[in-house]
Amino acid sequence: MNVIVTYDIIRNHKEIKDELKQLGYKDIIQGVILSDNTPVNQKLPNTTLLKYEATSTKIVCDEVCSIITKHNGGKDVVFCAELASNFDWNAR
Repeated sequence: MNVIVTYDIIRNHKEIKDELKQLGYKDIIQGVILSDNTPVNQKLPNTTLLKYEATSTKIVCDEVCSIITKHNGGKDVVFCAELASNFDWNAR
């Protein structure tokens, strides 16, 4: 399963995001431009990450919360959701 994660924290954003990326979380989503099928990599918003091939949303949420706590990030909200297997997306 692929899981999208978004979180609000108060501090230490860079350290938290860097460690999550070391654990395999991605801040870029791959897709294609619908008008001509050109491949595109879209950077996600600053506090949004993807975890590909995750076991469950709970495991991802627990891991993200643990890293935020480890770095004293001041966790406000963490949201994890499974992406549909063939989902459409748009970005600007």
